[in-house]
Amino acid sequence: MTPRSCPSCGTRLSPLAVECPECGLALSARGPQRPFLFQASGLQGRPLEEAPLPRPALRAPALGRVASIQLEADPADVARLTPEPPLEAEAPAPTRPALGGAEATLTLWPLVTLEAAEAFLLALLVMAALAIVASQLGTTMGLLVTRAWLLVIPFLLVLCWTTLMVPLVLASQSPLMPFLGLVVAEDQLLRRLNYSLLHLVSVALFPLSFLCLVLSPRHQSLGELLSGVEIISKPVARLR
Repeated sequence: MTPRSCPSCGTRLSPLAVECPECGLALSARGPQRPFLFQASGLQGRPLEEAPLPRPALRAPALGRVASIQLEADPADVARLTPEPPLEAEAPAPTRPALGGAEATLTLWPLVTLEAAEAFLLALLVMAALAIVASQLGTTMGLLVTRAWLLVIPFLLVLCWTTLMVPLVLASQSPLMPFLGLVVAEDQLLRRLNYSLLHLVSVALFPLSFLCLVLSPRHQSLGELLSGVEIISKPVARLR
């Protein structure tokens, strides 16, 4: 077979090629080949068909095969089109969810002050109750506790729990929370009732609760860790 070349770019082609590998030009179909020896009988009385003449091709490379051209960009255009990297935002301080969709940041010391003051308040309440009962019975507080502890301990427990439970259930605040601007972030009545008992345990075990406040990442007290309910700063009403 005679080697041929591409009519567009002049690249030497294989006799069986149907497309130029350099410029992508589709080559015209070749005429029918001469028959083999055992097919010669089929050509008797029938002349060979002449191969069609190839159509003239444009002397230009085919579209889609043109090499890319590197253009030098204007530095001003590059600076204008390049997006500026976003500024690194500072890590937000740990927040506590507030009522009404607002968020309020609460630090460690308001909670420490709250639980220490309530522990002192409950201690005064217990001492006053024991003093009143002992004076009515004509005995001392020591003898009253040692001889009637089966009655004294449940009485003191109910007294302390009622002192914390009633304001927590009715107003979502313990007796000293309004003075510190704090509120319990819970709308369900039953969950506030359960939290009041755990808050009493947290106040009664104030040293352990203080360790929880210091070591926990979000400065949660013992009652908050046990119940999942949090104390937050009271939201301030916004004017519309």
